[in-house]
Amino acid sequence: MNRRPIKIAVAGAGYGRKVALPVYREMEEFEPVACWSHTPARARKLADEFGVELGTSDFDELLSVPGLEAVHVATPVVTHLPFARAVTDRGMHLLCEKPLAENLASARQIAEAVRSAGVVGTVGYSLRMKQTRRRVIETAREVVGNPRMVSISLVHSDHAHSESRPYTWVHDASLGGGRLQGYGVHDLDLLLAIFPAVEAVVAALEVGVPMRISDGGQMRRVTAEDAYGVLLRFKGGGLGVVTLVATARHGRKDLIEIYGDEGTVRMDSDFRLWSGRAGEDLQVEGPLSNDSQEAFKEVASNFWLSVREGRPPNPSLEEGLRVQALFDAIKIADSERRWVTPEPVA
Repeated sequence: MNRRPIKIAVAGAGYGRKVALPVYREMEEFEPVACWSHTPARARKLADEFGVELGTSDFDELLSVPGLEAVHVATPVVTHLPFARAVTDRGMHLLCEKPLAENLASARQIAEAVRSAGVVGTVGYSLRMKQTRRRVIETAREVVGNPRMVSISLVHSDHAHSESRPYTWVHDASLGGGRLQGYGVHDLDLLLAIFPAVEAVVAALEVGVPMRISDGGQMRRVTAEDAYGVLLRFKGGGLGVVTLVATARHGRKDLIEIYGDEGTVRMDSDFRLWSGRAGEDLQVEGPLSNDSQEAFKEVASNFWLSVREGRPPNPSLEEGLRVQALFDAIKIADSERRWVTPEPVA
């Protein structure tokens, strides 16, 4: 097979540096040619680190690289819409990080811009590609039946005190920060892959460490949540609970438990998958791989297949819109202290 590489640029020096650029540089299907950061010096440093032609803080300059075909947008959430529009206006393909945008209206505009330009668009829900979560989804579809109770619990210690994690955009609600956009949307994506019909949600978002030190040594106020609790009611019955605390003094790996009317699926903190139908003993599989870079390789490979061979995007923008609708409902539920029904996504 001719794996003619896609010339791609990466916008964003966080996830872009940690995962995207290392993976693109390794894969024969991609040729990373440029990177963007809002700080010129950081952009140049990133370009030097990964050996790409251009490191810039000028997004128009990024898009003007000769032969550029696609852009991976891994920037603060509030910039996704203008950046995505700029990419699609140039007729380039788009891989946009999750969530698609700061709200459903903006996410729909991104999807429409992709459709109007006739280019490929996908959203970076890479966690579903991890072997751990992929097997949870596959096995739950086989054995669980209708939901009775679903629980996804994350306990992290990386934000435990004011100096454990320097202040960045993820601590600023006005930029679309918060752990719900960082982690929770992946859990919502997993839930919707198994049980797509959510009737209503109620939620509470919390800031446990209100001040955080910046790179300049100044203390800045945190406005985006570092903990959350979400309760979901599925259509036809059953509940879901999604929680995270990022400020625990002792963290642990994720726990996923799915109890249905026909069977059970559990992913324990040692990445072992337990499953069984009613009347059977639980069987164990694993430990399974939970590698983030390997998961992103699958997202990238799917993107290449969509661009070069016309395969349907996976994850699709439509899936991104469904998560966005649920994400928006959670935000409203927290601010208005009530049950909220997610907006339908056609």
